[in-house]
Amino acid sequence: PGPSFAITLFVTYWGVVALALRFMTVEGLPPEAPRTGTIITIDVSTNQAYLFRDGMLVKKSAAATGSDKVLRKGRRVWWFRTPRGRHAVVRKVVDPVWSKPDWAFIEEGKPVPPPDSPLRKERGTMGKYALDLGERVMIHGTNDPKSIGRRVSHGCIRLPNGMLKVLWKEAQV
Repeated sequence: PGPSFAITLFVTYWGVVALALRFMTVEGLPPEAPRTGTIITIDVSTNQAYLFRDGMLVKKSAAATGSDKVLRKGRRVWWFRTPRGRHAVVRKVVDPVWSKPDWAFIEEGKPVPPPDSPLRKERGTMGKYALDLGERVMIHGTNDPKSIGRRVSHGCIRLPNGMLKVLWKEAQV
């Protein structure tokens, strides 16, 4: 019983070590995230954005994320939360134009224009580039650099121009 017990203990020990190395904690990279390819993570608890290549940190930056505030107008309710989970870049946009949703006018105390109104189009507020994650959520720049590092957005992720430019080059649709 002695030698086989020692071998079993050794194999089990190294199995745990291998497992621990596989899921070793890396700042900004969740244990369940892939360790190959280009990975962008956003930590909404610290308002940090990370870019990893093959499990190695390439760049880190402050980010603005969703405020988690709720807006109500009549029976309509909006929750300004950055969505959690795994997402993919569905398209890359140069010089994005913000199509202002109803809630933007309600927040400003203005009447909501028709869907095709030119009042809904706003240029320059989203920076030079945007990575569209679908469901009206994007990683984009901002014309309000003071918002970076805070929970102030309506769900999108705002980044400084330098970080956004790097992500734009690295991210694949």
